[in-house]
Amino acid sequence: MGSTVLGDQGVEYEVTLRFRPGGPAVLGVWSDPETAETVFMEWLGLYGRPGTILALTATATAGGTAYPVKSWTAEGGLRVAGVDGPL
Repeated sequence: MGSTVLGDQGVEYEVTLRFRPGGPAVLGVWSDPETAETVFMEWLGLYGRPGTILALTATATAGGTAYPVKSWTAEGGLRVAGVDGPL
């Protein structure tokens, strides 16, 4: 998923989907970054349409610290940590 943290043992990968800011969330947590990446892209393909109010984020957590990995919003499009600056 594109972060220096992602190869570490004990890292959790969370993908969160919200249809409105601060609204209820659908989320999943995996220990495998490839699974989290697959789900992120599946949810983006299913729900990420121009004009929709949607926030999709992927976060890696290691040692109790959360690191944003990537996000997608209708306004900002796809942003990847380390490529598009801080998320």
